[in-house]
This record gives sequence, structure tokens and C-alpha cells, in this order.
Amino acid sequence: MSIGKSLDYNSNCDNFLKLLLKRKNLNACWILRLDQNNLITEYSIPFGDNNTKQEISTWAYDYLNAIDKYSLEEYNNLFDELSTISINNGILAIIRLDKSSFLFLYSIEKNLSHKDLNQLLPVISKFSITLEACKANENQNILLQRLEERNEELNNYAHIVSHDLKSPLRNMDALVTWLKEDHGKDFSEDASNYVDLVGENISRMESLISGILEYSTIGLKDFRNSFIDLNIILKDIVSHIYIPKHIHITLSKNFPTIKGDTYRLQQLFQNLMSNAVKYNDKEIGKIDVGFKKEGKTIVYYVKDNGKGIEEKYHTKIFNVFQKLESNKNSTGIGLSIVEKIINNYGGKIWLTSELKKGTTFFFTLSK
Repeated sequence: MSIGKSLDYNSNCDNFLKLLLKRKNLNACWILRLDQNNLITEYSIPFGDNNTKQEISTWAYDYLNAIDKYSLEEYNNLFDELSTISINNGILAIIRLDKSSFLFLYSIEKNLSHKDLNQLLPVISKFSITLEACKANENQNILLQRLEERNEELNNYAHIVSHDLKSPLRNMDALVTWLKEDHGKDFSEDASNYVDLVGENISRMESLISGILEYSTIGLKDFRNSFIDLNIILKDIVSHIYIPKHIHITLSKNFPTIKGDTYRLQQLFQNLMSNAVKYNDKEIGKIDVGFKKEGKTIVYYVKDNGKGIEEKYHTKIFNVFQKLESNKNSTGIGLSIVEKIINNYGGKIWLTSELKKGTTFFFTLSK
């Protein structure tokens, strides 16, 4: 019952092996891992230093590899190579845990028998499986920590690059403005158009850089969660975004109050609603924003009667910089930001669409 109480390697060894030593009246135990011709100490009671490495002879190496389930030996020269403590008599049981790891049980009184070991093998097998789970968990934690560090580096890099790129862009924009003010009257019609194009491309580049920075900074640790009334957020969005007179937005009543980050949720709905407005080609545009319950899950949706999206693009549109048509006012980052926010809430997003009839984006914010 002491096995598997935690996913900490040393804690599992302490819980089980100390109890085993007490119940069987043993003097010591240790776990060694075979790495080529080296033995690495992974756990030892008493006096062992974990992660120490010692070289063994070819004979000892071959002996360990030949063990199927266990070996029971009275004191011999082999003990000197395989022991983490000083031994000059007694009996040693060597039990294989996995392909490269072995459990050593030592008794001065020679009170270990084949019967004892056969009784212990099932519970030691369970112990071995638990140790594998501990190692997997430790490796996963190390990997997650490295990923967090790498993400932090990438976010810092994005900030630095964005700042360094924006500075010359602003200088270029100022130079273009001054050029038009001081010499605009001397420009030919073509030259004036070219200068305007330079200014437009500078603005577009600055929008792209801002979009990349916005995308890179979306992360759970940056979310400030509080209880939010979605009805208020959606009405605020409708009052602030540009909506042509021929487009009508309908909001469902009684949206739920949820826990989340106000800015990110506003950004999520606003990007979807702005896209629905931007790509609506009908004389009378209709956009419905609502929700429905499916079991314990709330599914939100933004529905329009616009151009529609071909099925082959239903996943591609969430890629960064992916645009279905050339639009100088679009950066191609909006839906990428939407998907990343939803992913951070443990939700998912999908869509249904029919060309020339419209598109509906569905999404959840938690499982």
C-alpha cells in the first residue's frame, strides 16, 4: 500500500524500501542503474550518495546482464564491485527492476531465501512500474520547465525585435510625412502616388509587428481572471467597432457570467465580430452573436451571412499571416490570436460555412 503514493522517485523508495528493510530485518538496500560499464547509484540506504558513478569489470557487467528475475548470492568478491557500502560477509539479493536497473537487498544474518524473494517479486514488480512513472513524470517536468524558459526567451525576443523594428519604421514614416509637406507640390502625380504607397506599407508593417507582439504575449500567466458579464462586454464591442449602416448585429440575451480575463475575452469576440463585418458582401448584412448549451458545455457562436469560406481553408485560416484574399487592412493574425486565447482556456474552435451564404464560428472556453 505504500507504493505509488506520490510521483516523487525518492519518496517512493523511502516509503517502500524502508518498510521492506524493517519487515524482513535487512541491513541495507540500494538501486543501481547500468550504463555501459558504469553503475550509477539512484537510491541507497544507508550512506549512499545518489547519482554517483562507478566503473565495474566486464565480469560484473556480464553477470548483471545475465540476471533474469533475481540472483541470491553469499558474500564473494562480486559484492565489492556492486555494493554502495562496505561488506565482508552476509547474503545479497539482486533483483532486476527493468532492462538496466537493479534492486540490491543485503542481510548480514543471511535471512533471505528464494522463498522470500519469490513472495516479494510481485510487489517489487509493482514498485518498479511506479519508479518508471516517477522518472517519466520527472522528465515531463524538466521538459515543461525548459519549454517555459524557451517560451519566455521567445517572448522577450519578440519584444526586443518589435521595439527595434518599430523605431526605424517610425523614422521612415516621419521622413515620408516631411517629404510630402516640404516637396509635395513639386511631385508628379506618379511620384505622389509612390510616396503614398510607401506610407501605406509602413503603416501595414507596423500593424504586422504589433500583431506578432500581441500573439506572442498571449499566455495563461498573463491572464487576470475575474467574474465577467459577457452581456456588458459584447454591448461595449458593438458600440466601439465600425459597423456600416447596411449591417445589423444581433446579440442573444442573458449571456452567462464567466470567469476570465476581460481584455482577452473582449479581444476574442471583437476579432470574430470584426471579421464578420469586414467580409460581409451582402446588401443587408446580418451577424448573430449567441450561445447554446450542449450538456454541461456552453458553445458560443458568431454567425454571418457573408461570403463564406471554402472547406479546404477551414483549418488554414487559423495559421499566422493566413489570408484568403488580399486586403491591405488585414494582417492575417486576428484568427490566430482568437485560437490561441481559446486554447489557453482549454476550449476549442471550429466553423461551418457555405460559399455565398455565410459562416458560423463556434467555440468553447472550457471543457
